[in-house]
Amino acid sequence: MTNRASVVVTTINDGSFLDKYANQIVQEQALDTVEIIVIPDRKTPAQIFERCEVLEKRGIRISRPTLEEQDAFIKKLNLSHIIPHNSDNRRNIGFLMALENGCDFLISIDDDNFCRDDEPFFAEHAIVCQPEIEFDSVNTSNGWFNICDLMVVEPSNTYPRGFPYYARYQPSEIKVSQESGSVHLNAGLWLGDPDLDAITWLAMRPRSQSFKGASTVLGRDTWSPINTQNTALNREAIVAYYFLRMGYPMAGMQIDRYGDIFSGYFSQACVRHLGFRIRVGTPIANHMRNSHNYLRDLTNELACIWLIEDLSAWLREVNLDGTTYASSYLSLASALDDAAEEFSGFIWNDSTRGYVHQMAYCMRAWVKAVKTIEGTANV
Repeated sequence: MTNRASVVVTTINDGSFLDKYANQIVQEQALDTVEIIVIPDRKTPAQIFERCEVLEKRGIRISRPTLEEQDAFIKKLNLSHIIPHNSDNRRNIGFLMALENGCDFLISIDDDNFCRDDEPFFAEHAIVCQPEIEFDSVNTSNGWFNICDLMVVEPSNTYPRGFPYYARYQPSEIKVSQESGSVHLNAGLWLGDPDLDAITWLAMRPRSQSFKGASTVLGRDTWSPINTQNTALNREAIVAYYFLRMGYPMAGMQIDRYGDIFSGYFSQACVRHLGFRIRVGTPIANHMRNSHNYLRDLTNELACIWLIEDLSAWLREVNLDGTTYASSYLSLASALDDAAEEFSGFIWNDSTRGYVHQMAYCMRAWVKAVKTIEGTANV
């Protein structure tokens, strides 16, 4: 693999998961092309720094900026007010550091996802750097594709976190066609514990048993939620990949756990607008989920689920301007500002509208920071 990859992860654990990725780097002979950026937080134990030192001695390129270094980094980019401590939102720091380090593509992972020995993790994700290729494209009559159908999941009829409820359990005609294009966003799937919302975990406790063996590219009008736990994107698309801030009070609930889902939908909108494609499937990760309180998760997720019901339908219809990722993302931010005042229904009150306006504000700040890193702030 000749393209330079930056793997970004936040963790409050001891970093034992890093051994699998280090072994994979060696196995794929990618010591010169893959770096790992670990973003510790206030709750991260000191052992993470010790483990990184051990891996560094093996030749792994790995950085672990201290909290002081992180805070200084985002301060110079005027982002301190939108990247809080004690939050997985801190991965945004790693995304920006990856840009500054000159990555060709970014891989975002979670610390409870493990790459597998039997497939090339980095080479599979590097598809986001390839020129135009041919692929199978899946198109559905209702515009939504359940990516859990690419796996054997028990019980069946399981949907990924962020999949709108209005599109679930509906008959939909699926057509697969041969198409060509450039993939700029690649979402790897997960064995063991699939990525589901708390409602599904409480009701079903599914297990993902195996991958059916064929990755697919989403049709130009076919959507799916995309998370940040085994996901790669082309360097150009990072400017449209701000991990949305959570913790906002909405409809009497403190929202959480959907920052990546919002960012995945917004980046998809820009990828699609610019004519690039989104692939789902490999590489597969083994997901050994950290301990969760699903009732608490549900409380944090519920207002976000309501918001996704409206935003996901709106995103499929919104018309964006712009010929670059930056200008497309700014166009999306402006469209969100306008739409916030037009939505109506159960979830839409002053608090919700305020959160959507905050989304747009943060997106603009993110674009400015990326331009600063790339030396184009005044362009």
